[in-house]
Amino acid sequence: MEKLGIVEKVEQPTEWVSSMVIVERADGKLRICLDPKDLNRAIKREHFILPRREEITAKLAGAKYFSKLDASSGFWNIKLDEESSNLCAFNTPFGRFKFLRLPFGIKSASEVFHKAVCKILHGLNGVESFIDDILVWGCTKEEHKRLKEGLERIRTANLKLRRDKCEIGISEVTYFGHRYTRQGLKIDDNRNEITDHQKRT
Repeated sequence: MEKLGIVEKVEQPTEWVSSMVIVERADGKLRICLDPKDLNRAIKREHFILPRREEITAKLAGAKYFSKLDASSGFWNIKLDEESSNLCAFNTPFGRFKFLRLPFGIKSASEVFHKAVCKILHGLNGVESFIDDILVWGCTKEEHKRLKEGLERIRTANLKLRRDKCEIGISEVTYFGHRYTRQGLKIDDNRNEITDHQKRT
């Protein structure tokens, strides 16, 4: 992370020092997060409203072509200013470090990142984002070509995507826990399995 410019060593005193937490991701890889309980109580939130499932579903009426993009380590795309970086110092067995990029664990991180993505994609029809998941759709192949402009904006903003989690030009897509298809909305099969299991236990 230090070589990637995500964190740097801290020698000088800082007003805030948080603990480090290691979380296992869904793909089995490990993620280093802050445990900023006290800091989170003092942080002023963005209060940038996240979209609701119902709003997205209404926009997708008639959609037949879909692409889903996933931002790689999304929060780390957001560079912190010096003051914010100093607030995100943390202890490790190897000394103190501070985040130079937006860390996981900050209570306003999702809102900050979602706001940044919305700014990148502002004014582009047939595109919706929910934090680090970006959905592009069209009722025709011609409409779905808006994906190209979306990708160009993402590249210009230097927003990194996870190639292995991106799905391009597909006829149905899972988004927000629902399956959107050319025939309309379906409950995701995985969600059904979880619900059925919960009913049986």
